[in-house]
Amino acid sequence: MKADELDLTQIYKISTLHNQDDPQERMVTIPTAAIGMLRHELIKTLGLERTKGFLLRHGWHCGVKDAQKALEMDWDNKKELLYVGPKMHTLHGYLEEAELLVAEADFSNGWMHHEAIWKNSYEAEEHLKKFGPSNDPVCHTLVGYASGYLSTILGKKVIAKEIECKAMGHKHCHAVCRTVEEWNGEIDNELKFYEADNIIGELDQTFEKLKIERDNFSRAYVVHQKLMEEVLKEHDLSSIAKVLHQISKLPVFIEDVNVQLIAAAGIPEQEASLFSEKLKKCFHKNRQKYSDNLKYSKQTLFLNCSPEHKRMITPIYLHRKIVGYCSFLYRETVPQEVDKLILEHGALACSLYLLNERTRFNTEQRIKGHFLEDILSNRMTLEELTERAYYLEFQLKDPYFMIAVHSLLQKPSVKEELEFNDELINELSAFMKDQRINALFGQKSGKVIILLSECLLLKNKMKKEIFCQTLMDHCLKKFPSRLFKLGISSTSLSIEEAPQLYEECLSALRAANLHQKIIFFDSLGIEGVMFQMKNMNPIQKFIHKMLGKLLEQDKSRNMELTKTLYYYLSNGCSVHKTARAMNFSISGLRYRLQKITDILQTDINVPSVGYQLYVSLQFLIYWGELDIDLNAQSEEEKHRRLKRMIKRCDNH
Repeated sequence: MKADELDLTQIYKISTLHNQDDPQERMVTIPTAAIGMLRHELIKTLGLERTKGFLLRHGWHCGVKDAQKALEMDWDNKKELLYVGPKMHTLHGYLEEAELLVAEADFSNGWMHHEAIWKNSYEAEEHLKKFGPSNDPVCHTLVGYASGYLSTILGKKVIAKEIECKAMGHKHCHAVCRTVEEWNGEIDNELKFYEADNIIGELDQTFEKLKIERDNFSRAYVVHQKLMEEVLKEHDLSSIAKVLHQISKLPVFIEDVNVQLIAAAGIPEQEASLFSEKLKKCFHKNRQKYSDNLKYSKQTLFLNCSPEHKRMITPIYLHRKIVGYCSFLYRETVPQEVDKLILEHGALACSLYLLNERTRFNTEQRIKGHFLEDILSNRMTLEELTERAYYLEFQLKDPYFMIAVHSLLQKPSVKEELEFNDELINELSAFMKDQRINALFGQKSGKVIILLSECLLLKNKMKKEIFCQTLMDHCLKKFPSRLFKLGISSTSLSIEEAPQLYEECLSALRAANLHQKIIFFDSLGIEGVMFQMKNMNPIQKFIHKMLGKLLEQDKSRNMELTKTLYYYLSNGCSVHKTARAMNFSISGLRYRLQKITDILQTDINVPSVGYQLYVSLQFLIYWGELDIDLNAQSEEEKHRRLKRMIKRCDNH
């Protein structure tokens, strides 16, 4: 019998040929849609990999059965069996047509090369309907059938491999079949799918996986309960870190957004700080990669910083912003699947703790802010102030002074200003707490106002100037993208003078400029009193009257004449001292002074005139209209010069 002469009727006889061992064996036809649904359910239940193994073995057994029936028939040449297989494929409805490209075999030596085009594979079509395009071949039943059929007729294991598939976007499916030896290792990864197994084994594996996942969720639930207990008991972040370590048996880190260590467990604090520094360097080196993943994907990352420093890290969020990180350290251990779940529960507990602390702190600050408002408005008697201060744990110990903090930002919205000031108050409050300084905070006119009891500064022998510079440095460190100005009032022994202190620190703040960002009211002299005026228009008109002509002509010269006038008056109208201070020739200085006198049409050497000009120039410097660094002169020298000028004015 020749294979190419067989019609479908004869092929059907082969496919229905009774098995001698089981004469009652029957054939069952199943619609492709039903098989497609079966594939769909298997993939959803077992996953792609296990379903592939199941379908390959199912196809293998079908191919083996048909090959056994074909071998029972008489053939002119055993090679005819190579043509029977594709026709059986078509008859079963697996394909519409099989086009043989290569059909070669050496049955004596166990060698085979079989290659075919499978047109309209039912398996590819059903996969496209249920799942859409695939990245890998999907005709597992067809591949298994070809492998089982050809292995049986050759008497040696043959493996079919689909190198093109319609489900991947190719026009047709293309299969190549060779013995295991001839594949030369190309299909070694496929052999595991043909190993003897059954659906019970697959289900057992799935059950084991589900059991592991159930145990992981149970463990995570226990973690969640313990962490919530810590939050409800209002324990700190160190307690949360200890709970995570007790359950995971791993070193635990809780760090702020700048990777500064806040709490650690399962590792000495000094060593933990070193690991935090290493992580900071790792973050800096891969800043864009890690920052984007943590910020936008909000995902837990596994960072391989070095062979002995591996981290599983997840962000801690507060008000939709990353405020810190919670992480496990791996040195010799390997991450477990449940670790990620435990770590994310830990980060959630940290977020809840920080939210509680922020809410409590904000409430406390609002109450203290209202108290400060009451103090500034003189709404309470001294007895009432003392009682309120006692309940707010603010010790009314003189002397007192006030600081006004102004953050410089171009055209901030009201919301941006309030939100930043809240954040600034939080930082300054923590700073004061660390310094053990008694203070009340509030917001007024877009500025942060601080009322301090100076007794602790005096007790620690800390000068007000040094303390305020330390405060400024802290602000710049915590908010490097911002600029700050500080206005500091004089000192008072009475809390009832707080409204006056408030006016003084605002006056000092108005005098701050590019060169002087920290201004003490005590250093302003008579100008400080003038700065307390609500309406500065009269002063501006006076200055324009005194210096208007000089300023107008001096704009194109970088204010050279105006600066010369200021230095001349500052040096007691001494030509020689001014020339040395400006590193200028005496003749050149005399020329400039004569020109200034001609423009102003007044004698600048008259003490009363010189004093008025000097004060006017001081205001221009404070307002930033005249760029002269007052810090370059000592306070003692300025007062001495001002005193000389006043004395000259009195003598005149």
